[in-house]
Amino acid sequence: MIPEEPLRPDTDDAMVDLLGSIAMEEIAISHLLSAEAKKMLAFIGKDLDFPTNPSNAEIFQFNKEAARLIESLVIKEWLLLRKLQNVADFFSDKKENYQPHHDFIPPCPEPLEEME
Repeated sequence: MIPEEPLRPDTDDAMVDLLGSIAMEEIAISHLLSAEAKKMLAFIGKDLDFPTNPSNAEIFQFNKEAARLIESLVIKEWLLLRKLQNVADFFSDKKENYQPHHDFIPPCPEPLEEME
């Protein structure tokens, strides 16, 4: 067991920090997805008329880049799920005797702007 020190977080603090880090990463992913959706709408156009008149090669390249981003985000989501499962497994052993030392409620993120 790790000895206690004045600046070392206790188990409750560690759990809050781990869950908070997962939540912050999820918020970041949601912002990336929102930005990508706006980029797609600008590229395709509101009337699906491709206002910039891209060539087939440009459309293919755009699609390839979007797919690459989505693939990266899916991998990140899988890693976050594994992190959450590991946190849950680690703290489930302590669940029966768990008494939180504080009432931590993380701040609610600002709502994203609605897509036009």
